[in-house]
Amino acid sequence: MNENKSFIDRQPLLLQFFIFLFLMLGCTSIFTYASFILIKPLFGIDGADLLLKKATENADALKENINEINALKFIQLLTSVGTFLVPSILFGLAKNPGHDFLKLRSKTPLLFFFFSAAIIFLSAPIINEVYEWNKNFDFNSFGSFGIEMKNAEKQNQLLTNIFLFMPSFQDFMINILIVAVVPAVAEELFFRGVLQQLIKEASKSSHLAVWMTAVLFSAFHFDITGFIPRVLLGALLGYVFLWSGNLLVSMTGHFINNAAQVVLVYLFQTGNISYDASGDEPTPFYITVIFTLAMIATIYFFYKKRVMVKEEIPTTDSTIDSMMPPGENG
Repeated sequence: MNENKSFIDRQPLLLQFFIFLFLMLGCTSIFTYASFILIKPLFGIDGADLLLKKATENADALKENINEINALKFIQLLTSVGTFLVPSILFGLAKNPGHDFLKLRSKTPLLFFFFSAAIIFLSAPIINEVYEWNKNFDFNSFGSFGIEMKNAEKQNQLLTNIFLFMPSFQDFMINILIVAVVPAVAEELFFRGVLQQLIKEASKSSHLAVWMTAVLFSAFHFDITGFIPRVLLGALLGYVFLWSGNLLVSMTGHFINNAAQVVLVYLFQTGNISYDASGDEPTPFYITVIFTLAMIATIYFFYKKRVMVKEEIPTTDSTIDSMMPPGENG
């Protein structure tokens, strides 16, 4: 049995983590460096370092030059692909050649995709409530570290607002790709597809794997004021993946979460709605209660349906590995 495993799969899990980390660092360096080189021929911009400095020191000034914003989006796109997408695919192929380690081909009821989209959509109000609580936390109690993280968060928020500046429909479509599609695919491959499954193998606990991955998912975003709500979002995506056994299902939820913000901001900027999703406008309390209760009900039906699907699966050796949700077999 052991001789049928790949070279990576035969290594201790700690070493597998380090191999994955090495792949991530290597791919990030290559793709980021490539983006710095390509912005000159593609956007006519000399010096990525000067552009990044301008973005951090005077982000509002970028609104005057949509070409510079697009150059930053291009850097963000290639960096995301290099950091999350490519190393995850390479590791998945190397760990289980010829098999579906990343759980992209598992047979899954179409209803699970609806459950995933509904859970993430309905979670938005309560996640926003937790965000408001997290944002008002006294980070000065962490000393200079807390102050630096808070200042960094302000700069990140300014840059995010610049990214969400969409004066044309073309800018809207670019943002759907960069803010919604690519992160949904790449980050789910990285966090749920690889990390959550590796942590499950190491800890033998599906729940620990979900929550540890959620913490790492939030930490990677370097957003201290949104740390706790993003942990909760990561946990929801983790359980969606765990119960469905198909990474495409959690990708769907992740896409809905990111795309909803882009759509709402675009509709606000074009004057079609009065609600500013990028602002601090609170969600009415009754909406939060209704959405949260509906989310809990959807999670319950998702879990029950998942149990029913498991019971319908023939428990033969040929179907166990391909049909069981990750973390539930063995």
